[in-house]
Amino acid sequence: MRWHVIIACVLLAACTSQSKKDTEVLCATDWVSFDGKAMPWKSWGTPADQKPKVIVIAIHGLSGATSDFWPLGEHLAKHGIAVYAYEVRGQGNDPDVAARGDIESGRLWQKDLTTFHKLIKRRHPRVPVIWYGESLGSLIAAHTAANRPRWGDPDGLILASPVAGLRMTMSGFQRWLLEAAAAISPRTRYSLGDLAGVNEKDIQVTSTTTHGSQMAKTPHHISAFSLRLLTEIGQMLDANPDAAKRLKMPVLFLASPHDILSSADQIQNWFGQMRSEQKKLLWFTRSYHLLLHDVQREEVVHDVEAWLNKLRSRS
Repeated sequence: MRWHVIIACVLLAACTSQSKKDTEVLCATDWVSFDGKAMPWKSWGTPADQKPKVIVIAIHGLSGATSDFWPLGEHLAKHGIAVYAYEVRGQGNDPDVAARGDIESGRLWQKDLTTFHKLIKRRHPRVPVIWYGESLGSLIAAHTAANRPRWGDPDGLILASPVAGLRMTMSGFQRWLLEAAAAISPRTRYSLGDLAGVNEKDIQVTSTTTHGSQMAKTPHHISAFSLRLLTEIGQMLDANPDAAKRLKMPVLFLASPHDILSSADQIQNWFGQMRSEQKKLLWFTRSYHLLLHDVQREEVVHDVEAWLNKLRSRS
């Protein structure tokens, strides 16, 4: 048996096993994270004979999936920019079905992103890598970057529909009740509508669709989330100002004033707290939360391309 066949077999075994430790590896459709957990990933690459000028790692949102990034990936790949996206642990395409809608700790999200970043850098050495976080992915990207020991890695952040805060505020007592319930029964699940006291089906997510109509055609939709997952998100929101002060790399905000999660003031305030000397905030006033799937989709992907090219020209 030839050596390349042996190596391929070893890598395949690593990607299909979730029990092995220290087997961080990127295979054809799956990758293995720091703790041996295998998860799917997807890419939109440049032609085989063309080295990408920039790499974008995309992190999807709550109840999202890698497929959400097809408008971004298809556009950027045509312009020499490769996009890699991975399925976020605990979301709708997690291979461990029982784990969907749950997370033991938000630190796992950060460790996954750090590991995936390392694998992509290994595949594309000396190519700038930018993180594109959408919704929950914006929190994961921002907090992971803020906690990295070395500045300039990643080379920049794009925070789309950034969760800078919540329009729905909770009293101190309500927050205490939620955290107490999470401590007692961390895996108990609630829908976001239950907690907010609204009908999720009526929430506007694009200018022409509601959450209900979108989720009806979304196979990776999760209807309820564990209390500990929701608590982890709350703690990340609390830490947003501190994370912003530690982010010195270039940052691009892509936001809508009609976003269902964060108000325009909350987004503007978080943007203002960013210490980066190269930061930009773009408003898409005819769109809602799902920017890549709304009426200004073409504007979004072109603006991202222009920002990436400008960033590259400065480096």
